[in-house]
Amino acid sequence: MAARTLIGLDIGSFSTKAVVLSQKENPPKLLSLGQVATPTPGMVSDTDFDLQAVAEAIKSLVAGLKAPTKDVVFALPESKVFTRVIYDLPYLTDAELAQAIRYAAEEFVPMPIQEVNLNYQVLYRSAQKGPKSRTVVFVVASPKVLIDKYLRVMTMAELKPVAVETEIIASSRSLVGTNPFSPTSLIIQLGATTTDYAVVDEGLILLTRSISTGGIALTRTISQTLSFEFSQAEEYKKVYGLLEDQLEGKLVQVIKPIINVIISEAKKVIQSHESQNPQRAVKRVVLTGGGAQLPGLVIYFANSLGLEVQEGDPWFSISKDPKLQAKLSEQAALFSVAAGLSLREG
Repeated sequence: MAARTLIGLDIGSFSTKAVVLSQKENPPKLLSLGQVATPTPGMVSDTDFDLQAVAEAIKSLVAGLKAPTKDVVFALPESKVFTRVIYDLPYLTDAELAQAIRYAAEEFVPMPIQEVNLNYQVLYRSAQKGPKSRTVVFVVASPKVLIDKYLRVMTMAELKPVAVETEIIASSRSLVGTNPFSPTSLIIQLGATTTDYAVVDEGLILLTRSISTGGIALTRTISQTLSFEFSQAEEYKKVYGLLEDQLEGKLVQVIKPIINVIISEAKKVIQSHESQNPQRAVKRVVLTGGGAQLPGLVIYFANSLGLEVQEGDPWFSISKDPKLQAKLSEQAALFSVAAGLSLREG
């Protein structure tokens, strides 16, 4: 495919992020980035009025970035799509695989298969058919009505969609990439309403999971327990987080149970992955999303999981102005999806 410039667009619950990247250079070059508040109720609405409001916000954001293109890759929220790595398939040809996946998808897609778009990637296939041969496939099922809604918004925003992905696929590209020397990593994306998990090795997603616990749950708990206004609770969360020596440790005690739910799920994801891939033990945890900026979170995760834990850097494989490095580092957790979308090839 010819080198091009792409807009990576991540429409979040509260903010919409965009990254404009030129792939004409190697490494790809960051041209601009920015974010804007997502009008409520945002993409959860089905009315033209609300969707038009989102489109106008996107149009304003893209205009401010002075993007030299209308080509956009956008993300679907992980909580609205269905993903699964299927390990128990025998050796199958490409023709056999397409039919087998439709049957396999019926087990984890809670809606008629004809109402979703099925996409898949072969992760492993034995060299030849035999009693112990197998095929391992990563499957994504996206509701057609959801894709149509996002395409409507792209049209309203006067953008040209060239591809659509899930948030975790985009994040894995920007945070881990295809570097064969990177250790097997668990990406934990801490969003406003969900926490998403993906085990990634050499650019391949080997397991995904999503739970409906995110930053809003933390803020709401602080607000209710300490009798704060929601906005005040949000500010306290961002400033003090999991720092034991602040506010006499009261805030930590309030939010620890919810953080522990996220960590408990991470342990289950690691255990599930390693039971299927014992030769690919998880060596590193990469935190991303707005919740990853919580003070003290990296240390708390490291102590709880007994693994190397770090905040993700979506800019590591991207050429950028050195003067922007400090600002980019501050915003890294927020832009992993948008950066990954703009890095998409093909």
